[in-house]
Amino acid sequence: MPHIVIEATEPLARRMDFPALLSTIHYRLAESGSARLADLKSRVHIAGTFLAGDDAQAQFVIARLVLTNPRPAQMQRAMAAVIHDVLHDAVAASADDGAWWQCCVLVETLDRTLYQKTDSRAPG
Repeated sequence: MPHIVIEATEPLARRMDFPALLSTIHYRLAESGSARLADLKSRVHIAGTFLAGDDAQAQFVIARLVLTNPRPAQMQRAMAAVIHDVLHDAVAASADDGAWWQCCVLVETLDRTLYQKTDSRAPG
């Protein structure tokens, strides 16, 4: 069950359409065969307080792809690339000209035996 957790600086996040971006990411991951559409979970946390190095104006979007089922390294990289490409294009289109920004995707894998989950009327 892949989880995509995005942290974005508030000024940059204001200019991005995250519902549409998350939908695009979900559909592309499902189309690639990396995950079932119904299994993808995403959320965005907007940081009102942030600092990159010593540049208080620098902006960033950091996504964490959290995987609870084992996948080959090549598939993990491909999934991260889908997320990165969608977010990168959105950031590049909405960032202030000349402003420093970063777009990054981190992949985390969890041992399936070490988490608890309850589904109540889950889809599919």
